[in-house]
Amino acid sequence: MIKLSQKGRDVLSAALKDLLSYFNIVSIKLSGVVISGLGEGAFYISLEGYRRAIERLLGFTPYPGTFNVKLDPQSVPYRRYLDSLPGILIAGFSNDVRTYGAVKAFRARIRGIESAVVMPERTHHPSDVIEVVAPVKLRDVLGLRDGDRVEIEIYL
Repeated sequence: MIKLSQKGRDVLSAALKDLLSYFNIVSIKLSGVVISGLGEGAFYISLEGYRRAIERLLGFTPYPGTFNVKLDPQSVPYRRYLDSLPGILIAGFSNDVRTYGAVKAFRARIRGIESAVVMPERTHHPSDVIEVVAPVKLRDVLGLRDGDRVEIEIYL
């Protein structure tokens, strides 16, 4: 077994980013089915610290909730690949009650709607579930229900 230090992971991440740029790979597509979430997304996205950071860093005011997709098995390795990329860092913060962890985000599109894949530092979701935030309630605007198939284009 080989274990890389953080410095080693950073070096490989930078090399990967250079290779993506060299080969002009600007996005990946993940596919899966819509699922209901844990019901916690609305609480977290409504927190001022996350909402303001999303507005500032991603350029939209997020709908208070997340859109959840259970990835197809062939998309899971690409989801793990996102872990190695820097993404857009939404810093953690504290309020008088507790501390909230950092979130890595990637700009994305679902059926033409601007959105972002969010990867919280702390999550209860397995690695085959991805969370998306958008300026609208994606389920309603796109007429989606649990079990419907979707494709997410994620910009690297």
